[in-house]
Amino acid sequence: MGSARTFVISAAAAALLLTVSGCSEDEPAAEASPSELAHYTAAPGSATPTESPATGATACVKTKGMSVEQLTDYLKNLRSGSGEYRSKGLTLDSSGLNFTPEAIQRPCEAVTVKLAHYWVDVEKARDATAVSAARYEYHYTLFNVTAYKAGPQDGRVADTAPPGGNGCQGTVSVVYLGQDIPLRSLPYDLELTDTTAPVPVDVDGDGVLSAIYVSPVDVESC
Repeated sequence: MGSARTFVISAAAAALLLTVSGCSEDEPAAEASPSELAHYTAAPGSATPTESPATGATACVKTKGMSVEQLTDYLKNLRSGSGEYRSKGLTLDSSGLNFTPEAIQRPCEAVTVKLAHYWVDVEKARDATAVSAARYEYHYTLFNVTAYKAGPQDGRVADTAPPGGNGCQGTVSVVYLGQDIPLRSLPYDLELTDTTAPVPVDVDGDGVLSAIYVSPVDVESC
């Protein structure tokens, strides 16, 4: 009789221990719900880098879905990989469009920009005197606008080198987004030089990213 009571007490104790430890045969061990897992994705149109859930490492900036204004602002503030102050990740130089963005702000996909080329006809309006320099007038003619993709990896975009000038005709090339550049926004105080190496110039317009000028070949004859 006493041995039967001992068996009942032991079985109850064993059941209690199993219940407390969570090892009941009727219920599986609890698993984390998907909402409890680390997850981060930048919202469309945001210039916030997308973070890898597994490593937490910054991957790239999602530009897909950005408005023209947002993409323009992003590219204007995109520094080059050198990290130098006021350096630009997207520039236009003698070889064409050059894309070398800062690694932590690199876009996830290629970005599309427009490149416009203008002829600049230079005409002397007044000869130089003993007290004043010669005065020139500039007349612009748009002759090409093409859309190009840059990135997401570093490199130069093929077939984007600025055209050279000839005689009294130079060129201005502008990289931009959004509305086309009106002629009145182009520079009318260009410096005539003896070199045809492209030089940066300022062009008015919210969507302008970069611009360069190539002087005419024969300045003296203008």
